[in-house]
Amino acid sequence: MRKHWKDLVVVAAPFIEYLDRDAYFTKPYSGDGSNKLIIQDGKAAFKYASDDSFDDFDEWETVTDSEAVFPESFDWSSWIDHNLHKNRYFGIEAKNFNGADIKLTQGPCLLHELMIRDMRIILNCYSNEYFPDIWKTILDVYLHDGFPCGWDGRYPEGKLVVFSNF
Repeated sequence: MRKHWKDLVVVAAPFIEYLDRDAYFTKPYSGDGSNKLIIQDGKAAFKYASDDSFDDFDEWETVTDSEAVFPESFDWSSWIDHNLHKNRYFGIEAKNFNGADIKLTQGPCLLHELMIRDMRIILNCYSNEYFPDIWKTILDVYLHDGFPCGWDGRYPEGKLVVFSNF
């Protein structure tokens, strides 16, 4: 397990480079489309990301954060939270989202909120040297200019929903 920010930044270099960009979602999602529902409709993405009724699909946070996803021994490091807060989550509020933040907004910016949550979880995965399969996929989606925003169906059946800005 990594215990220092400087070590984490080295091992998590691809994700850190992504977070350090001035702009996100500058082109269409370019990753593997298998087992994914790729959408461009911001309202649909918002629904997948925020609907917790379980009527048509599993609630997104249940798929990604449930006790079944992370082992009991997983260490949620407060020093990661401290460093993210200190660097203002890589300056997320000043980033150019190329309109994706507007497309997914129906109140407070859900895109910012979920990206902050995701960066915290992904960096903890790097620190623990443990990536659940769903989080390997989520990381890959970000690195290919998509926004992972929900699950279509009942997990583990179904597909990861990816918002593509273009």
